Amino acid sequence: MSPNKKEQHWQRVFQLQTESGLTKSEFCKHNQITVSSFYAWAKKLSVQPPQKLNQQKVIPLVFPETISDQQLTLSLPNGYQFSFPASLEPSKLQQFLSVLSA
Repeated sequence: MSPNKKEQHWQRVFQLQTESGLTKSEFCKHNQITVSSFYAWAKKLSVQPPQKLNQQKVIPLVFPETISDQQLTLSLPNGYQFSFPASLEPSKLQQFLSVLSA
């Protein structure tokens, strides 16, 4: 098998593993692939092991009494920033966060 064909084969293997919903170990066992080969090819092809989506979790915030003109700023890893009045009810903030995590 040519090097290019091997790379295509392993890229397809990684795609199938991601789509399978199985852990890497389970997928390898089910498909008779050694785990060491799986990770060696992942490293060789610079493929980051797939990460599950929506791994974010909401951490409750407790707001002490604040001056009404203070702002709460939420900064996300993707660069977006949201500002809210510090007097915002926690339930409203929770609703906003649930929309973001959907």
